[in-house]
Amino acid sequence: MVNGEKLLKSLLSIGVDKDDAKKLVGSKALDRTVVTVYWKEGLESRANMVWLQRVPEFLRSFSREFPDGEVRWDPDYDSGNPADDVAIRVRFNVQEDDQGGKFQPKPTLLEEEAYQRMLERGAFKGNKPVPAHVVLHGK
Repeated sequence: MVNGEKLLKSLLSIGVDKDDAKKLVGSKALDRTVVTVYWKEGLESRANMVWLQRVPEFLRSFSREFPDGEVRWDPDYDSGNPADDVAIRVRFNVQEDDQGGKFQPKPTLLEEEAYQRMLERGAFKGNKPVPAHVVLHGK
């Protein structure tokens, strides 16, 4: 589907450690590997699984739709132990206030719909998905 070099560059561009990125791309389970993509609205987190091989396409779509957005690798998503889970965190329309603090307004209904379409295009459709943290940490 996607060549390894393109996937590797995409993973590195969002902050994945180089060794971890190589491990993910070189995995025998690459065709079944999924990663959580999430965004937070206050205390509530909205998470979905995306096929790892579709990450480059997801990143392209996200940057087109949300040019002021941000996509970053989160090595300790939802836990204090990095071996428990990893994820990709998205922020829509990141803005800066007068004091230099960053904030993210809630996405509009149209933006949420566009985001959901991106997730649907990247959804894993096979059997027995392998979470990215299993590839990285063998759990």
